[in-house]
Amino acid sequence: MSRLHDMGGRFGDGPIPIPRKKDNKIDNNEPTFKYEWHAKAWAITLAAGGLGEWNIDISRHYRECLPPRDYMNYSYYEKWLAALTNLLIDKELVSMSELKEVINLVEKKDLTLNSDKSTKLDKRTWLAKDVQKTLGWGGPSLRKTNISPIYKINEKVVTVKYSPNEDINGGHTRLPSYVMGREGIIYSYNGSHVFPDKNAHANGENPLPLYTVEFKALELWGVSAENSNDSIYLDLWEPYLKSNNT
Repeated sequence: MSRLHDMGGRFGDGPIPIPRKKDNKIDNNEPTFKYEWHAKAWAITLAAGGLGEWNIDISRHYRECLPPRDYMNYSYYEKWLAALTNLLIDKELVSMSELKEVINLVEKKDLTLNSDKSTKLDKRTWLAKDVQKTLGWGGPSLRKTNISPIYKINEKVVTVKYSPNEDINGGHTRLPSYVMGREGIIYSYNGSHVFPDKNAHANGENPLPLYTVEFKALELWGVSAENSNDSIYLDLWEPYLKSNNT
């Protein structure tokens, strides 16, 4: 599922909004979060992920599994919250009755919470003093393996024309639909990284070679390309690619 899908850019979904100044230069002064609740949604999602009940690829797949109507109409962080809600219920961290109770309180505008100092926090709970340190660790996906890459720098490749997930029909993949079946050139090799097509379905990390592939705008968009000299660079795993030395 392409991030472009979330931001616009696909035919019929409107253009990707790029703020520009009067001289047409890109305006990079956009706030990190457009609304206050965006920051809260981001924080809640990270804190819940810290429980260790799922990984980043599972959380992405849950967003993809939202009903099509919701996926197309929800804003970016609405998707995050909806998917997180489903994760919390499926993992039995929150019950449906508890969720309904909170919703009723919100509708009544009565969010007074009972303060019970005897309640013990879960050992996995993020404390304010630990947040910055924990975020600083990041979530690197690079893994040490004995796998040698098949493709070389500047080699021509073509992406597969279908979803490459071999285990799950309609399963998670990081190969965007707009680039399927397109020709590109290997720009760089980035080592072996956790393979999301497996990891999103709790089938292990299965690290595989990851490449940065350069695609010409004309190859992807044809005559609709804004500039024929533009290139798009995507990080793609080896199973997404085939040699194209013709």
